[in-house]
Formats: sequence, structure tokens, C-alpha cells
Amino acid sequence: MNALVRFGAVGAENWHSLRAEAANGGYAVSESDGKFRHTSRNEAILRFFGILIVLGALVQWTFPDANFAGDPVTSKALLSIAFALVGLAVYSFATRGHRSEIRFDPRKNELVVSALNRQDRHKAVKRVPLRNVKSIYVRRSDMPPGMAALRIRFNNSPNEITAIRGTDTEIEMLHSLLCRDIRMARKLG
Repeated sequence: MNALVRFGAVGAENWHSLRAEAANGGYAVSESDGKFRHTSRNEAILRFFGILIVLGALVQWTFPDANFAGDPVTSKALLSIAFALVGLAVYSFATRGHRSEIRFDPRKNELVVSALNRQDRHKAVKRVPLRNVKSIYVRRSDMPPGMAALRIRFNNSPNEITAIRGTDTEIEMLHSLLCRDIRMARKLG
């Protein structure tokens, strides 16, 4: 069955915190820009500060040598390295992606959990074969009121990951759809 038809059946066209679309014979659901726009804004601000800190590595070379203790060239070089490393770390953190996306691919029998950056590019991608999935559940305890997270537990591992966040009703609908499709994929595969 077409993924978009299935999402229409569960009311995905009325979702506000999640966005669903067909992908590679399965479907992909991502956190929407509108609900998580503060994340996008914070990402832009962090990138700006990262660039400023890197530029600070260059600007400090214009200061008079009397402002530096010891050998001014060594002090300036060490400061330049420190500013550049901190600036690059802040910038790379800002561009790593802070919105989530989960893809279900029934052909490969896997879930793909990835982070989306501001331009909807996939950053940290984790492929999870269905045989490694112990359970998928909805978590509300540490979320703000009305919000929930879809979590994935793994076989033979105490680790689990947050696949996607959104409003509790939308996450519950996604959870039921995903569990039903995984059961069907396991029966066929």
C-alpha cells in the first residue's frame, strides 16, 4: 500500500509537529520546521558565534605586543590555536543537526534514524536492522506537557535511542503505524 495513502488513513495531513512523506518503498517522518523552529534559530546563532570565535583567532594578532605576557609571538600563536579549535568545535556542533528523522525501509528490513540540519541534510545516520530491534515505545515522562518521544530498544544491549520527538497524539499514531508495518515486514521477511 502507498505510504501516503496510509498516512492519510491515520490523519497525517493534520500533523503539526511531524512531517510524513514516501521514501524508497517505505516512508520517512521528520520533525517539522514549525514546531522546532527555535532549534533552527539556535543552530544559526551557534554557527555565527563559531565563526566569530574563529575570526577572533585572527583579530588578536592586531593587538599590541605589550598586552601579552612572556613572548608575544608564542602567546598569540597559542591563543590563535585555542580560538580556532573552540570556534570550529562550536561551528561543527551547530551544523550536526538537531531535528530527527526516522525512515522505515521494508525492502531492506531496517529503520534509519538520522539528524537533519537546518537545510534538511542528513547528518548523523544510524541504520538499525529490524532483527536488532527489541521494542519501540512512546516516552512521555521527561518531555514537556503534550510532547512525547519515540524510543527504540535494541536486542542484547541496554542502550536505546530517541528516534523522533513530537506531540503525544502524533507520536502515538506514528508508533502504532510503525509497529504494524514492522510486524508485517517480519512476517513477509
